[in-house]
Amino acid sequence: YMTTADIAVLLKQNGLDPTGKLIDEVSCRSMEQQLNKVPLIASCECYKTINGYVVVEVECRKPILRVINSSGDSFYIDEEGEVIEHIAKPTYIPIATGHISREFARKELLTLAQYLFADELWNAQIEQIHVTPREEIELIPRVGDHTIVLGRPGNYAYKFSKLRTFYEKGLSQVGWDRYSRINIDYNNQV
Repeated sequence: YMTTADIAVLLKQNGLDPTGKLIDEVSCRSMEQQLNKVPLIASCECYKTINGYVVVEVECRKPILRVINSSGDSFYIDEEGEVIEHIAKPTYIPIATGHISREFARKELLTLAQYLFADELWNAQIEQIHVTPREEIELIPRVGDHTIVLGRPGNYAYKFSKLRTFYEKGLSQVGWDRYSRINIDYNNQV
């Protein structure tokens, strides 16, 4: 979500661009302090080499979920559970809507988003997570005209295993638009 060019622009805008300066005129500490203020940057290290180069190493946060709750609050959650208030570039990650507090997003939804992100099928298939007033989760897939009722948070490996089996053995036989709701909340049934 940030490129080398983005970092160069930030440094230039803040009068910290080292290009054309003598090595003694460059303040690595000021560069680090400025870059660490950027919400998308997890950490930054700047140093001077013996050859007279200035090296800036940046580790960016990786957003895995966008939250737009019923109160109109909008923010992102990164893979570590940190809140990012705004991202200027388009992101192609699941959107969580509904009755979501920041605490619920950072705990319950983070675990779900991490699970989805780690699985190639679910990362591609799930585009929206909706949280009901009872804090039950419903999923909206990219393919098919149905809602997946996940229920209470947790037990994701078991629930998604059932869903994968249903997709492979059930929907492949009757079609993706046969059902409007698929409930995977209960044990031993879909």
